[in-house]
Amino acid sequence: MTPLLVASLAALLSSWSPGAFVVQGATVEVGDGTRLVEASVVVDEGAIVDVLPSSSPPPAGVRRVDGRGKVLTPGLVAVGSQVGLFDVGMEPDHDDSDHDGAATPGFVAGHGYNPHAVHVAVDREEGVTTAVLAPAARKLFAGEGVAVALSGRLDDRPDTSRPVAQFGAFDGAVAGAWGGSRGGLVLGARELFDDVRLYRARPREFDRGDSRPLRLSPVHLAALGRVIDGGKVPWVVHVDRASDLLTVLDLAAAHRLRVVVDGGAEAWLVADRLRQDGVPVIVRPSAAGQLSFDALSARDDLAAALHAAGVRVVVAAWATDMGTSRLRQEAGLAVQNGLPRDAALAAITATPAALFVDTPGQPPRGVVQKGARADLVLWSGDPLEVLTVAEHVWVAGVEDPTPSRPRQLAERYRPKKKP
Repeated sequence: MTPLLVASLAALLSSWSPGAFVVQGATVEVGDGTRLVEASVVVDEGAIVDVLPSSSPPPAGVRRVDGRGKVLTPGLVAVGSQVGLFDVGMEPDHDDSDHDGAATPGFVAGHGYNPHAVHVAVDREEGVTTAVLAPAARKLFAGEGVAVALSGRLDDRPDTSRPVAQFGAFDGAVAGAWGGSRGGLVLGARELFDDVRLYRARPREFDRGDSRPLRLSPVHLAALGRVIDGGKVPWVVHVDRASDLLTVLDLAAAHRLRVVVDGGAEAWLVADRLRQDGVPVIVRPSAAGQLSFDALSARDDLAAALHAAGVRVVVAAWATDMGTSRLRQEAGLAVQNGLPRDAALAAITATPAALFVDTPGQPPRGVVQKGARADLVLWSGDPLEVLTVAEHVWVAGVEDPTPSRPRQLAERYRPKKKP
């Protein structure tokens, strides 16, 4: 009997699919702060089917990946990214991250997502397996964000029918489109919310032209309707100044909005209110300085201060250019400034996945546990160290061995060793 025939018969008799594998002997960062030493993670058909302790032998009949001396984590989740929406930001034909208008809540940046964009593979090489796409513009309501797996495959495009966030901003720069004041922003938001309720109650009158004029089209109003009055879609609002944060929280309470603060340079000043209202904060540690008059009380240890106060923290990277690929370095900066390491890992895996990506009835992401989606990264060492590299990246249990375009060019033009 030939070896090929033996292998074929073994595959037929095995209960595992051809793509099944086990990462054996790795240090496993579960994503919730739990660490397993010399554990084995079994993957089949895109899901984690078992997590075995060091005392349990790995199953027979599956391909083995040596994880000894390495670290296995969930795939990283990048919130507020524009990966796949442009290749060259200064070239309009290659930039799908924005739409004209003072308020464009119905705009979905994910419609322009290109899985073959250069930065998709670059980010995946850096361990990012899921991105929450966001519009680029700073507006009161800029548009809906969607989650996308960075597999690079055309059949893995974002589900634009299931928005996971409404992105916006509340500061002096945005106020210019609403009369030039923050009071104008509040007034504009209230008028838009009233329009949503009017159209929701009397759509036929609007269609017949018997309604008063509305600020936005029905498509935009429908998008806002998913946010207000207990809607399921959170308003991810970029706001830094402490007084503005309180205004946003009051607006959210009055109109039953779920809020996620983006930026929050002075959020530590109102941390008790954020904790009481259950409002998470997205922090970019490399942008924690006093970058404007809205951030005069900014502090480098913002993530640590919020975490200590009981506020849920998500760590994000800059949205454009090569920003998303530096996500783990942002988490490392947060650790340098006092955020516990376990909390930093959760802030780029389990926490953003739970807030924006996971849906009932579907395998969760951002964790290494039985039944979770097999978005996994095997690192050469500590993923928060700059010199660590991702040796294997699996998206739903599938690894794409094709190197990114920049890596291909680097290898092509690398100086040849002299004989």
